[in-house]
Amino acid sequence: MKLLVIDDELGLRQSLCLILTDEGHDVAAAADGAQGLETALGAPFDVILCDVRMPAMDGLEFLQRYRAAGGSAL
Repeated sequence: MKLLVIDDELGLRQSLCLILTDEGHDVAAAADGAQGLETALGAPFDVILCDVRMPAMDGLEFLQRYRAAGGSAL
């Protein structure tokens, strides 16, 4: 499964990536909402894990922009 982790906290982001990679997933990471949006729109992902509280662009704004740009979200 191809996953994208978006979180501004480096330690949490790295830990999630390590755990998910160890479980056999293909994992990409982004440090903020803007970088996450660029990454999410540049390649298809099965699952996007996004922090809700981040500076500049929070998780809800990320989701709104992702959907407005044509990204699919269930």
